[in-house]
Amino acid sequence: MRKDKAAKYKITDTDIDKKFIGKQVTVEKVKSKGGPSVGGRKHQKQRKAPAWFVEFEKRNNQWLDKIENNVSSLRSDLNRVIKLNNLKH
Repeated sequence: MRKDKAAKYKITDTDIDKKFIGKQVTVEKVKSKGGPSVGGRKHQKQRKAPAWFVEFEKRNNQWLDKIENNVSSLRSDLNRVIKLNNLKH
């Protein structure tokens, strides 16, 4: 790492050893250790979902929306029956 990337700090508190308080230290930014790079790239390219999965997810969402609408309709019907018959919840 280049020397100009280092910074000096003064220690004000430590849990390790109290004799370090007041001392000046030089710190450097350390690169994180990641997994092996793929194809010389730093980050692995996110893959697209296959077309069949996209279609499945779309149909699944439509199916869930239909169920939610049916449940909502049943709730409103039940509330109407309760109100018409002066029933308590």
